[in-house]
Amino acid sequence: MNQIGLVGRLVREVELKKIGEDRVVINNTLAVAKRSKKENGPQADFIPIVAWGNVAKLIQLYCEKGHMIGVTGRIQSRSYINKEEETIFTVEMVVEEVYFLQNKKAEPITG
Repeated sequence: MNQIGLVGRLVREVELKKIGEDRVVINNTLAVAKRSKKENGPQADFIPIVAWGNVAKLIQLYCEKGHMIGVTGRIQSRSYINKEEETIFTVEMVVEEVYFLQNKKAEPITG
């Protein structure tokens, strides 16, 4: 079984990317607080996330950097070759559902 649920804050501004004619994707990182009794203050794990299609559109519409969200989905591993011809291995969470845990992003003021 490959299922995961996380609650955390988006690390970067949300950028919707168009792939081909009809696919959209968001790549971001979720800062997930660690339970820690260390004196160094709060600690977090930084989990790469990817969302496709309607889920990506919802995140772009309602979230911005720093927003707290809950996500469920699965873990995937993959590899690719970078510009330096090196093979890069990565593990990321594929978001299948998103839960908004605070108000939507502020609308720009016009006028």
